[in-house]
Amino acid sequence: MKPSNSRNPSPRPFIGILFKCCHVYARVYLNHDGTAYAGHCPKCAASLTVKAGPGGSDQRFWTAE
Repeated sequence: MKPSNSRNPSPRPFIGILFKCCHVYARVYLNHDGTAYAGHCPKCAASLTVKAGPGGSDQRFWTAE
């Protein structure tokens, strides 16, 4: 018998960001609309938004300057 999917939801899409401002890495998750990855630096709270859509990159790790 398979376990219920309600207990194991599919993982949220994310990209990895290296924030050069504080030299820290963080995951930035896709927003609920599915239009952008939005997050912030975990140390200084600098905000970041990366548009998502067809024809974009398949790269999963980025550097924010």
